[in-house]
Amino acid sequence: MWYFFDAGGPMMYPLLLCSFLTVAYAIERSFHFFRAGKSPDAPKTIHDLIERNELDSALELAEVSPGPVSAVLAGGLLHAGQEKELIEEEITLIGTRELKRLNRHLHLLELIGRIAPLMGLLGTVLGMVNAFQQVAQSNSAVDPSMLAGGIWEALITTATGLGVAIPSMIIHHMFEEKVESFAFLMKFYGTEAVKHLGK
Repeated sequence: MWYFFDAGGPMMYPLLLCSFLTVAYAIERSFHFFRAGKSPDAPKTIHDLIERNELDSALELAEVSPGPVSAVLAGGLLHAGQEKELIEEEITLIGTRELKRLNRHLHLLELIGRIAPLMGLLGTVLGMVNAFQQVAQSNSAVDPSMLAGGIWEALITTATGLGVAIPSMIIHHMFEEKVESFAFLMKFYGTEAVKHLGK
C-alpha cells in the first residue's frame, strides 16, 4: 500500500488529508443528524398539544425534545398569544439558526468532492511531465517499459482523487436530503403553530 502511495507523488498528501477530513466530517454530521432525529414523533405530539390548547405541556415537551423542529416550536410557544407577525419572525429566526447548524461542514464535503479529482489530475499531469522528462534526458534508446511505468504511476493520483471524491459527493448528497427534510418539517410545523398561537 505504501508503495502505491509513494509512487503517486506529492499530490497524494493533500488527497490523504481530504480523505481524513471526509471521514471526520461524515462522522460528526452523522452524529448530529442522529441526535436531531432522535425523537421523530415529538413535533407531531407538540403540534397536537397546541391544537388542544395545552400550551404548557407542549412547551415542556418542545424544550426537552432534541432536534430543530422542536426548537422552532419551542420558540413559537414562548411567544404564544402575541401578534402572528412577531411569532412568525421568531420562528423564522430560530429556523434560520437551526438550518445553519444542519448545514455546518456540508460545503466542505462538497468542496472536497469537487477538488479531489482536480488534485488527482494535477498529480497525474506532474507525473507524466516527470516521466517524459526522464525519457528526454535518457541518452540511450527509449525503453517503452520505462515510459509505461512512469505513466501508470502518474495515474495513481487520478484514481485516488476519484476514490476520495465519489464517497464525499455521495455523503454530501445524503446529508443534503436530510437538511431538506428537516427544513420542510420546520416550515410545516412552524406555519401551523403560527395559526394557533398568534392573535
